[in-house]
Amino acid sequence: MSIPDRAIEKVRLLRKIERQRGELSQAGSDWLEATAKIDHYWVKLVDMRKYLVVGSSLLAVYGIRHPSAVVRWSRRAFGIWGTVRLFRKTIGNK
Repeated sequence: MSIPDRAIEKVRLLRKIERQRGELSQAGSDWLEATAKIDHYWVKLVDMRKYLVVGSSLLAVYGIRHPSAVVRWSRRAFGIWGTVRLFRKTIGNK
């Protein structure tokens, strides 16, 4: 390969690298935009971690002493949660 051919090849490769960097930057921005909602909820979950640890510990102690009550309240909670999801889905479609 002669020196001019190498220079042409180098310029071609540098342009290709620059184009790939631009595409990668755009893909990164698209990824952050697509996962913004998940990131938001993840931050909320991490912020609530200490409360979840305390709450789950209390629930475990209470569950040992009153297992039927915990089962009954968990069924109610899941029922309410399902109802809320149904309403959100129904209202959200309109």
